Amino acid sequence: MSSDAQTATSVPERTTVNAPRFFEPSEAFDNIQTVTGRKWHLRIVYHLLEDGPLGFSDLKGSLDGISSKMLSESLSSLEDERLVAREIVSDQPVRVEYSLTDRGAALEPAVEALLRWDAEFDREEAN
Repeated sequence: MSSDAQTATSVPERTTVNAPRFFEPSEAFDNIQTVTGRKWHLRIVYHLLEDGPLGFSDLKGSLDGISSKMLSESLSSLEDERLVAREIVSDQPVRVEYSLTDRGAALEPAVEALLRWDAEFDREEAN
């Protein structure tokens, strides 16, 4: 058989493109940024993962540089997003504790992955 005949009967190259690993879910990215993209939100989630449930003063003490107003607004926003639960633990004096909901606690692997990524990136930069 001639080489021309072999070429004509060989299997053509595949021209399919691999499916992307991720699709770009713009709405999902917007939702994620709303929840986690604010300066204090991931920090609050982190401290509630590590130390929670925590009272307002304990949380404020864990977050260097946050004002009471900003902490209150951030906690309200995280409550609205159903990541944080607020519970009144005593009436006199009023004492409130904040804890993560199941939805908030489900962020733990993402927080761990982000912290690992940062540690690895910092090591690469140092070398």
